[in-house]
Amino acid sequence: LTPAELKGMDIGTNRSRFERKVRTYLRSHENDLLVQKLMRGGQISSADLDELKNIFLDLGFGTQADIDMVTDEYHGFGLFLRSITGLRRETAVRAFGKFQQGKTFSPAQYSFVELIIESLTRNGFLDIDHLYEQPFKSRAPRGPDTFFTDPELGMIIEILDYLKQTAIPSDTAEAG
Repeated sequence: LTPAELKGMDIGTNRSRFERKVRTYLRSHENDLLVQKLMRGGQISSADLDELKNIFLDLGFGTQADIDMVTDEYHGFGLFLRSITGLRRETAVRAFGKFQQGKTFSPAQYSFVELIIESLTRNGFLDIDHLYEQPFKSRAPRGPDTFFTDPELGMIIEILDYLKQTAIPSDTAEAG
């Protein structure tokens, strides 16, 4: 194709266009109750997800195949949406409030928890495996177990799992 022929075509895959349109929609509808639920770690239902899927299909953001593709990639449509909205910082901070309560952390421990909170704010959820990869590895080359006791690490895992589960409808088998 010549540049003139390319001029009228959308650049990027259907999936990237779909994701861009969804991102724009979610950002421009931050005050909607459903989007607030995603951003504040509220429990998402399958009806919530169906409502958003229908909106995205009705607005022509993509096809059911696009929705199925991101659902498979993220192991759930709610996790895809949460990855776009991220979590509100105060939600992530509150989730770790009890964990930090009454403890005096070393600067390294505090820095590691702050990095988890930043990551949740940006990405919406975090799998425990990620704590052993960059950027966490730069703070704890051998993993978080070098900073935290087994019970503390267990609490971190519980918090991360809880936050992830809120983006997976509890009324479906969409867990993954």
